[in-house]
Amino acid sequence: MKIRKANIQDTAAIVNVIAPFVDAVISSEQGRQRFQPEMIQTIFERPDIHYFVAEIEYQVIGVVAYVEPAHFMHFFLNQAYHGKGYGRKMWDFLEHEIRHQGHSSITVKSSLYARDIYKQFGFVETGKYTEEHGIRFIPMQKDYPDS
Repeated sequence: MKIRKANIQDTAAIVNVIAPFVDAVISSEQGRQRFQPEMIQTIFERPDIHYFVAEIEYQVIGVVAYVEPAHFMHFFLNQAYHGKGYGRKMWDFLEHEIRHQGHSSITVKSSLYARDIYKQFGFVETGKYTEEHGIRFIPMQKDYPDS
C-alpha cells in the first residue's frame, strides 16, 4: 500500500470510498452535501487541510486527512480492505504527520461506527454524541503526555 498526497484528480475515487459510510454519519441533507464531489474539491483549495489517499496498484482504497493544527478530519477505508491492517497503516501515517509537527494531542469527531476504532488508537470521548452542520459525531481526543 502506498499513501500519497491527494489531488483534485482523485475526487471521484475519494467520493467512491466515502459513499458507503455517508448514511452512518449524516443527520440531514446538509450533511450529505458535505460529501459531494464539489465539496470534496474545495478541500484541495485549503492550505490548512492535508488530504491523503491510500492506494494499492494505483487504485484508491482509502483516504485520511487532517485540519491544522491537529484535527483528524477524514478516515475512510474501502470495506473490502477492513480487518487487514490497512486502516492501522493509514492511522500510523497520519499520526506521524501530525506528531512530527510537535502537537501534544489530536482531536476527531467520530461517527458511532468508528468510535471503537478510535478507542483502539488511544482516543477517549470528550463530549456527548451530537450533531453539527448535518453531521452526527462524538468528540474524541488522544493526548501524548511525553510531549
